[in-house]
Amino acid sequence: MQHVVKFIRRIGWRPVASYFVLVLAYIALIHLYTGSRLTFWGAGAIALSFSAVLALIMYSYLIKPLGEIFTVIQDMARGNLDREILISSDNEIGKLARSINYMARQLKDNLDDIVLEKNRIQAILSSMADGVIVMDTWGRVILINPVVEELFRITMAASRGKNILRVIRNYELETMLNQALETGRSMQKQIQVLAPEPRVLQVHIIPLQNPGTDRGGVVAILRDITERKLLEEMRSEFVANVSHELRTPLTSIRGFAETLLDGALEDPRLTREFLQIINVETERLSRLIDELLNLSKLENHKFVPNLQPLEMEKLIKRVVAVLKPRAEDKQLAIKTEVSENFPVVQGDPDMIYQVLINLIENAVSYTQPGGEIMISASAGPEEVRVDVRDNGIGIPPESLPRVFERFYRVDKARSREQGGTGLGLSIVKHIIDAHRGSVQVESEVGAGSTFSFVLPREGSDAHGHQTLV
Repeated sequence: MQHVVKFIRRIGWRPVASYFVLVLAYIALIHLYTGSRLTFWGAGAIALSFSAVLALIMYSYLIKPLGEIFTVIQDMARGNLDREILISSDNEIGKLARSINYMARQLKDNLDDIVLEKNRIQAILSSMADGVIVMDTWGRVILINPVVEELFRITMAASRGKNILRVIRNYELETMLNQALETGRSMQKQIQVLAPEPRVLQVHIIPLQNPGTDRGGVVAILRDITERKLLEEMRSEFVANVSHELRTPLTSIRGFAETLLDGALEDPRLTREFLQIINVETERLSRLIDELLNLSKLENHKFVPNLQPLEMEKLIKRVVAVLKPRAEDKQLAIKTEVSENFPVVQGDPDMIYQVLINLIENAVSYTQPGGEIMISASAGPEEVRVDVRDNGIGIPPESLPRVFERFYRVDKARSREQGGTGLGLSIVKHIIDAHRGSVQVESEVGAGSTFSFVLPREGSDAHGHQTLV
């Protein structure tokens, strides 16, 4: 009896009551029929009526709710998890509907968490400075980030699901990825990518481990170290150049000092000549060290221009006055030309003065006696331009892209003879860059050179006029 009670409680009282009514009606019909109180057709009519009532009840309480549940479940399967089954009854169908609604809410929350996590991962991958390639066990691309897309000129949509051999046309990288897939071991190596532009990449490949499997694909991290390699080469070249530039005057000073100590002090004329040479080399060494310190500050971004209103015409005249005696010794004519209504620009007077000194001094050094140097300044709507033009020896075309490099000299022997350090134009470029301007050069061998720098136009206009010096 106890088991029966438990069974009834488990299935509910409604089905038991329904079946009890059905059995009771069946017995009543049999009793009426056997007692000749009811004909066959009468029993059939009563049975049909009962069947219709029972069908209506079954439709209302079972078929219709199940149909609504089926419709909503199909909608949920298409991704619309916001829909709910509207069942008000508390029977088994209602319990089923509430369970499905709860399952849909839980599934929606899980999907929202997955989408949120996916968006976070996508944002992280998109903001990474390194390239990321994820592949499955079969070498098919699962994911690449924008850095890889730009690096290899490919797209995520076109790469997904394809074998890595069809996506990246680089033998070294393909070999590394395939070896990592085959061996399941981490790998790290520097490779060179030549297309679409030369790059040096530090590649780190990490295997993915899936539970129950030996290998689950790999993740490749590609770090662009092109600039770092270039800086290392530049640093190495810089140390070599500095050592060479310092060795030359020091060797000269040491040689003449040893000669004096070996007995040349007895000859006053020779002693004076040697001391003059030592003095010149010492000045050159001091100038080289000063320019190295200045260049170091500029390249390390420790220099911040002291911007203030700058009258370019007065600054040009000041520089010309300093270099005019040297130009007259070489019988050179220096002319200046400043356009009318030349504006006052914002700049660091000391730094722009150094730019003008370097450019005009180079023009004086590399222009033959009897030549001419023209310094002109003009203003446009958004910028001002200063040109230093000479009719000197000029610069070969192959040297033009490198004239602003540190220690680069077109004519090394003549540059050293003039006392140049090879740093002046590099300093000029850094100063103009710090002023958010630009510098360029045009030259023709035997016809002269024109060095120009452009500064952004800021400040109010000031009256200027054309002068000839």
